Amino acid sequence: MDESITFLHSSDWQLGMMRRFLGPDGQARWGQARLDAVARIGEVAERTGAAFVVVTGDVFEHNQVERQTILRACEALKRIPVPVVLLPGNHDALEPGSLWTSSQWLAHAPDHVTVLTETTPFQIVPGVELVGAPWRSRRPLSDPAAPGYADLTADPKTTRILLAHGQLTSLSGGMSDVPTIDQAALEAAVADGRLQYVGLGDRHSTTRVTDRIWFSGTQEVTSPEEDAPGNVLKVTIGGGEIDVEPVRVGAWHMVDHRVDLFDEESITALEDWFAELPDKERTYVRLAGDGSLSLPLLARLDTIIDSQGEVFASVERWVKFWTVRPAPDAADLESLQLSGPARAAMEELRQALAGGDEGAGAALSLMHRLARDAG
Repeated sequence: MDESITFLHSSDWQLGMMRRFLGPDGQARWGQARLDAVARIGEVAERTGAAFVVVTGDVFEHNQVERQTILRACEALKRIPVPVVLLPGNHDALEPGSLWTSSQWLAHAPDHVTVLTETTPFQIVPGVELVGAPWRSRRPLSDPAAPGYADLTADPKTTRILLAHGQLTSLSGGMSDVPTIDQAALEAAVADGRLQYVGLGDRHSTTRVTDRIWFSGTQEVTSPEEDAPGNVLKVTIGGGEIDVEPVRVGAWHMVDHRVDLFDEESITALEDWFAELPDKERTYVRLAGDGSLSLPLLARLDTIIDSQGEVFASVERWVKFWTVRPAPDAADLESLQLSGPARAAMEELRQALAGGDEGAGAALSLMHRLARDAG
């Protein structure tokens, strides 16, 4: 095909996903943001003149999402002004009880939306075919992409786009518990002209594998580990050439931040870091920390984290990497001015701390904070 065609490639919307670390308010806003990003894909399609949109798997978080999630997804899809083709992935596989055959989906899905349920080539516009490899089970027995292209032959008059979902053998690090996609076989299918573009899903970060094999990544960030989420790919093919451009549609941020906390200066530096972050209401922060602090500074740190958690979408200590220890001195403890049973408890905790019980230090820190606040 000599005439160029532009389309958008997205994946891993995972509508209905829950994130416990956000809390009820943050979860509601983040869930809506995932839908808003879908609507922005429609704006990108209109702005770029895209002929259609493909979504390569995991449109929904699972097959038992709430009816409300399906209905809101349908409303977001209505805001995409061009044909949309959806591929079932491992989260929303074409298995018994699939939402793709549910009365809610069938009754409300927009007419311009097609779900690929077969591997038969599908002409989306004249001269352009889509071939899909839908997941029929959460645990396939072989390469999940192969059924989409194994029996194809090259057609110089047709631009053919493969939609597939799964991890590449070369990127899985041997950690995948299901069969992976054979990258060498995909590259061979591109090289011999059977495929002109391979759109992949499952990897949440936008990833270029080759100039014609891409993971689009998720439309909105789901984890701090993701390197490049929140994009849709604008793909233009024609005349033997291809151009792939990531376009930002996500609005949220999830950030890992590591700090060493030993003195007042390091606490102030953390406060300044929080202050400089933009889009606080759309940002989740996971803190990793090491060090030791006096009880007053530890109480100040607790206050900072608690107050920032009210400003940001969420701020939490990364338990796996949080080793900030209390370092109470005699002056700190005497400043509590406790008497009776409370003082006896403090002395018992001091002895436990002297014996190497770090939990006693945390308890002393809490006692210091409560006594300070009460005063």
